[in-house]
Formats: sequence, C-alpha cells, structure tokens
Amino acid sequence: MSEMPRRRRSGFARSRIVSTMKYLLPGLAFAMLVLVAVWPRLAPEEDSFRIDLAAVGPTGGAKPQVLNPRLQGMDSEKRPFQITADLGSRTKTDTGSETYDLTNPKADIVLTDGSWIALNADNGLFESDANILHLSGNVNLFHDEGYEFQTAAARVNLETSTASGDEPIDGQGPFGILQASGFRVLDSGERILFIGPAKMTVFEGAPPQ
Repeated sequence: MSEMPRRRRSGFARSRIVSTMKYLLPGLAFAMLVLVAVWPRLAPEEDSFRIDLAAVGPTGGAKPQVLNPRLQGMDSEKRPFQITADLGSRTKTDTGSETYDLTNPKADIVLTDGSWIALNADNGLFESDANILHLSGNVNLFHDEGYEFQTAAARVNLETSTASGDEPIDGQGPFGILQASGFRVLDSGERILFIGPAKMTVFEGAPPQ
C-alpha cells in the first residue's frame, strides 16, 4: 500500500521537473543570445580593436605567418573599419609596439555620411598602436560614389579616417579624368585635395563637384 503513493509522488516530481525545464531551457537560450548580442557594447573601449591573427608557422620565411588575417576596429568617431590580407606576420619593435606586414592588404573604411572607401595594394605595414596603415605597390582607392584612383604609395590613418600620398596619382570618376602629384583625404573623407601640378579632363555634362 505504501509503495504506490511513493511511485505517484516520484512520477509527479519528474513531471514537474520536465514541465519546468520546458520553460527554463528556452529562457536560458534566449538570455545567452541577448548576452552575445550586447557583449561588444559592454566591453571596454580598449577592446573595440580586435586583431584576428593566430600564427600557424612559417610559410616560406623565418617569421611566423598566417593566412587571411583580419584586423577590425573603430575610429575616434565610432566608425568601423576592417583590414584583410592574403598573408600577415607580426613583429615587435624595440619600443614594444606591434607592426604587421601584410601581403595584398585590403582596407574598408566607413565615412561620416555613411559612404565608404576601399583601398588595396600589393604590400602593407600596419602600426597597431597608432592605427596607421602604410600601403605600397599598385595602390587602388575606390569610393562608393564611382571614383577610382591609382598611385604607388599611401598612408591611411584609421583613427581619423583620413589618407594621404605623395606619389603621382591618376584616376577617374563621374566628373572626368584626373592626374596629380599627390593627394589628401581630409575631414573623415568629406574632402579630397589633389596636390599640383594637376591636370583634369572634365567629361561633357559631368555633374558639378
């Protein structure tokens, strides 16, 4: 007689546990998703810059290199940028700062008005402490409004979303064709200054610049 009530109580307890878990587990899963979504906002500012570089060993050289490195961060105005490359290697300087040698680097920068600039080159050197990217060899600069320029070297400040170059530059856009002795991307990309001597051929019917 006493065994039946114990079985009933045991079955009732298991039923309550199962019912509770049906509600508890989805709630925990939802809480984890929310935490994953908001964690980048809760992280301290110094963690807003992330370098995805895990050495996999030498690939034809003495320094450890990685395939397809990715460097991400935000500038002083909280605008995101990203740098990718085919190969990357990390070096410590005498002052303790880190630099990254990049092969075929590509940089994407979001500007103040929401437009973007993309740059690529044969080689790159990234100074992580200063957020400075040096590009060399077949440097191409693209703006999402239809501008494209080529030069031999450029310096990109990812902290201020500005860029500069003192090598001859030529390119084209909706306005026409331009050749100059250098360039400056100023005011977070709102202004582009070309250094003379410069020559510009304006297309007939081109929109005013």
